Amino acid sequence: MKIPEPKLMPAYDVIVVGGGVAGISAAVAASRKGAKTLLMEKSVILGGLATLGLISWYEPICDGTGKQMISGISEELIRLSVRESFDDLPVERGGKEEFARPNDIRYATHYSPTIFALLLTEYLEENGVTLRLDTLATYPDVENGICKGILVETVGGREYFPAKFVIDATGDASVCHRAGVPTELGENYLTYVAHTLNREGAALAAEGDFCKARKWIMAGASLTGKGHPEGKGMLTCQTADDVTDFVVSGGKLMLERIRQSGKEDRDLMTLPGMPNYRKIRRIVGEYVFDGTEEEIKFDNAVGSMGDFRKRGKHYQLPYTTLYNKNFPNLFAAGRIISATGEGWEITRVIPVAALSGQGAGTAAALCLKTNTDANTLDTTLLRKTLEEDGVLFI
Repeated sequence: MKIPEPKLMPAYDVIVVGGGVAGISAAVAASRKGAKTLLMEKSVILGGLATLGLISWYEPICDGTGKQMISGISEELIRLSVRESFDDLPVERGGKEEFARPNDIRYATHYSPTIFALLLTEYLEENGVTLRLDTLATYPDVENGICKGILVETVGGREYFPAKFVIDATGDASVCHRAGVPTELGENYLTYVAHTLNREGAALAAEGDFCKARKWIMAGASLTGKGHPEGKGMLTCQTADDVTDFVVSGGKLMLERIRQSGKEDRDLMTLPGMPNYRKIRRIVGEYVFDGTEEEIKFDNAVGSMGDFRKRGKHYQLPYTTLYNKNFPNLFAAGRIISATGEGWEITRVIPVAALSGQGAGTAAALCLKTNTDANTLDTTLLRKTLEEDGVLFI
């Protein structure tokens, strides 16, 4: 059978591939700066790991000692996540006093992933972003290092979207990798997260505490690897077989755990709609952030951040982690930026993904306005613009 030629679709100033928190932040940032922006997502639910992946804890946007580290779109999103649902924000940050954690003043919260997903769709519409769901980006159209557009597969067939700038927010760097950008694979423990409701949670919900009703239940490994199946090596995400093994193996572990309780005593509210990989693939950019940069100030920073695992840590994220110089109109955002080791752990989480997304989206829009590219953009202008948009530089 002859493969049909793709249908030519409307051109965009900026195309963002991936509808997780990083992609949403990038798209909103670009659109607010006047760029005609399209966000395409392969699923039909926005939010990525923060919603589909059920990782419904917005990690701290502070340093854990009372100093706020991240603002801008990332702070907009933490507020959005609880606008129509429960929260456990500390009282100091506007949370409900009776539900606040008295010994934890971190600017962080749990939220309803399902409600957050709906709010994210509304958020994109309010900010003038064109949204395309059920759209699988297959290959970037690259010529001499310039990404001219994105080839996609949809229920309507093969399509081609021209673009001036592209932002890869896929979570697996598939656009950058297929464009030829140097990348490195991550290694993962087997982790499977679901949400459950049991009798205790139902009683708490009846008393009005829905935050404690929707409970995480984990099978497999913790953040540090405790519980990883004996004899199973570290896992990567290179093929569909890898993903299938990860999800099926995790599901088996979850079923084993569920069987340890009575069937009348609990229910699984929902299963993850995507694999709970933490680190899939990341680009090798002009700077590789490795986590040794505590308290270093970068002239080209796109904002500041802490370390969600530790208190009192202060970092800045260099602009040069968002691109590779040989691909000057292709940016990365989220957990695929140029970071490794401890740096990858710091940058892969929700608040920092939003920060890097805002940085990438703003940079793309400024490149359009100033007729520059990732290599030649005035980073002083970029920082000034981000500061005007509420981004913190601590």
